[in-house]
Amino acid sequence: MQISSLRLPLASLLLAAAAVPAFAGNYAEGDPRPVAQTSNVSSPAVAAETRAWMAAAPTLGYPEGNPQAVVQVQQKTRAAVQADTMNWIRSGLGALSYSDAYASGNHPAYAKASRAYAQLRGSSDAASASLTPVDGNAVTR
Repeated sequence: MQISSLRLPLASLLLAAAAVPAFAGNYAEGDPRPVAQTSNVSSPAVAAETRAWMAAAPTLGYPEGNPQAVVQVQQKTRAAVQADTMNWIRSGLGALSYSDAYASGNHPAYAKASRAYAQLRGSSDAASASLTPVDGNAVTR
């Protein structure tokens, strides 16, 4: 009875001893810690190469010697935004916005609604456009 009761602890100790190297890691290959390396290039040579690179490097941002032009942004009125939104709804894109046709972008219903939206945006009188969408459903306010 005593021999069988010692079998399980001995087996677990044997398995634990066999697993210890796996937890220790293999630092001979693939060690993630950085290792210092010596260089054959002198410090003045590195400084000269850096200066040469900086002279030919492209400029980024807005340095004092190379000012960039300011982009002009146009602002729309509330009425223009509302008219554009109504054109989007009238064209049928509003009904398609959460459907598979809108997500794919090449669905026939999306192409039809996109053409209608482009036509509505191109019209000079957005206020006189019909409130009936392309697909025939009534628009509620």
